[in-house]
Amino acid sequence: MKKMIAILSGLMVLAAAGTVLAAEERVAPDDLKVIVTDDVVGAETTFRKYDPRFWDEPSAQPGTVERLDYTTTAYGEEQAAWANVYLPYGYDEANSYNIIYFIHGTNETQDSFIGEPAAKNALDNMIEMGVTEPFIMVFPTYYYDYENRAIDMEAFSAQEVRNDLMPAVESRYSTYAETTDDEGFAASRDHRAFAGYSRGSYACWHQFFHSLDRARYFMPFSAGISGPGEMTLEFSVEDEIAMLESAIDAFPDYKDEFFIYAACGGKRDMMYDIMNELIAAMVADTDYFSYGRDGEVNNLFYSLSNEIHQTLMSRFYFYNAFEVVFK
Repeated sequence: MKKMIAILSGLMVLAAAGTVLAAEERVAPDDLKVIVTDDVVGAETTFRKYDPRFWDEPSAQPGTVERLDYTTTAYGEEQAAWANVYLPYGYDEANSYNIIYFIHGTNETQDSFIGEPAAKNALDNMIEMGVTEPFIMVFPTYYYDYENRAIDMEAFSAQEVRNDLMPAVESRYSTYAETTDDEGFAASRDHRAFAGYSRGSYACWHQFFHSLDRARYFMPFSAGISGPGEMTLEFSVEDEIAMLESAIDAFPDYKDEFFIYAACGGKRDMMYDIMNELIAAMVADTDYFSYGRDGEVNNLFYSLSNEIHQTLMSRFYFYNAFEVVFK
């Protein structure tokens, strides 16, 4: 009888300890609001704004940021370049990780997004809370001469990123690419994404034109597609659609094997009308695009918020995009 009482007492202690542990577990709060629109792009858009009092605060499992130096010959003679690399908490070279290349906005640098505590904390928390699997994120710059704000978006997208940045990063860090050549990147494309905000969104679209064989996911935030003039607003939506269709036609093996998760702010965002016009045209282009959040059958979705035009807003858009990206 005493033995039975002792066993029961032990079980009660274990149960109480379990209750304490459970009580200490971090539980994400409900989203502050969910914005649904159905009259802007000809299809329903959804934006979930998380509670920053939780997601922007430090995580119990913080990732780290490292600087990676490499060289590029994309602009002529070989020159030095570098990128920030975010590594998730517990990064282990024995494991393989999904990877995102994120490109900043105008007059910003490799530090601009990941250097903001709210942004890094949000990434840390999303991984800790299981919103997405642990991932590596890379922050390069398209300014090959920052002092003069010199840009060559075509060379950056088609040459520097593909030939210099990706091999440098993925030979150093543990991704799903077993080799850092065309074959290795193509075989691991389901585990790779490109994203960008504002001018970085232009770069993301241009990466779509050149790297559909290397990435399944593309996340352009708050900017449409620029033409030869790079940021000319006179570039028509018909021109944008033609460029998208040409890019898809150029990679026939991946015609149905990509997903674009676009996002934009509200009417205070300078790209609101431009982005909406482009997404509406893509929704209507059913020969190339299927709108919806089911990654098995769709290849396009759009989050439309009422936020301002600021790179830091990307943390909200990633939160939404992770419903589809890498799923």
